[in-house]
Amino acid sequence: MPVIARWLGTAAIELHHEGQNILIDPYVSRLSKSDIFLKPLRSRQEAVENFIAGMEGELGALLCGHTHFDHALDIPGFAQHTDAPILGCASLDALLSLSGFAGRVTVCGPRERVHTGKGTAVTMIPSLHGLILSRLLLLEGDIDRTLTPPLRAHRYRLGAMRAVKVELGGVTFLHVGSAGLLEGELLGHTCDVLFLCAAGWRNSPGYPERVVDIVRPSCVIPIHYDDFSLPLGPGNGVRTLKSADLDGFVGRLNRTGSDMETRLLAPGMRVSF
Repeated sequence: MPVIARWLGTAAIELHHEGQNILIDPYVSRLSKSDIFLKPLRSRQEAVENFIAGMEGELGALLCGHTHFDHALDIPGFAQHTDAPILGCASLDALLSLSGFAGRVTVCGPRERVHTGKGTAVTMIPSLHGLILSRLLLLEGDIDRTLTPPLRAHRYRLGAMRAVKVELGGVTFLHVGSAGLLEGELLGHTCDVLFLCAAGWRNSPGYPERVVDIVRPSCVIPIHYDDFSLPLGPGNGVRTLKSADLDGFVGRLNRTGSDMETRLLAPGMRVSF
C-alpha cells in the first residue's frame, strides 16, 4: 500500500499508511497575531479534536523537531486523545510534563533510530534553526520545567533542533522544519521525499541546494512558508511569508541540476508515494 502524505500548513505533516497516521510538528490551532503577541498561548482544542475526527485510521505517533510554539503547542492536546508514542527532545518532555503528561515523551538521542511499531522507524538528526531577525529570537534553550501553563510565545524555547527522518511503508521521508543545516550530520542520510522549510532560507548560505545535494530526494515539498497566524480552509487561500520568497525558493530548487520533482501542495491535499 502507498503512503499518503498531507501538508497541514506551517511545518505540519501527516503520513498515513495501513490505518496509522504519523504526525510531524502538528500545529493546527493557527492562533492570531494578537493571541501570539499579547496573550498566553492556548491550544484550540476544537481544532485538534476536529482534526482527529477527520483522520482516516488511528494516531500511530507524534513527532516533534523542535519546541517553538508553531511546532509544539498542540502536541499536549493531541496527547489527550491517544496513547501513541510521542518522540522529541528534553524540551518537549518538559512541555508535556507541565501539561499533565509526564513520562509520555520518548526523548530521542541524536542520530538514534527508534521503532514506533507497525514497521515505522524514526531518526532524529541534529540540525540548526534558520536565522531570524536576531539570534535572540531563536529562543534557544529548553522549556522551563518550573513554569505554569499556559505559556507565552517566548517561553516556547527551541530545545534540541532536529531534522526528522521517517521510514514508513518502504518510503523514506525527511522533514527539515527550519531553514538551517548541519552538513556533517546529514551525510550518510538519503530520502525519497524531502519536506523542506522555506521561511528564512536566504539567511542560510548554501541552503537549500546543499540539503538536496546530500540527501538526494526524488521529490521536494516546500513547507513552512505560509503566514500561520491566518486560518486555512476553503476560500482562505495561503498567504506566503515575505521571508519565504517562495518563487525564489522553488527556482533555486529547480536549478539544482538534479532530476527531482518539486511539488507545491495545497494544505490538506493528499499525495501518494
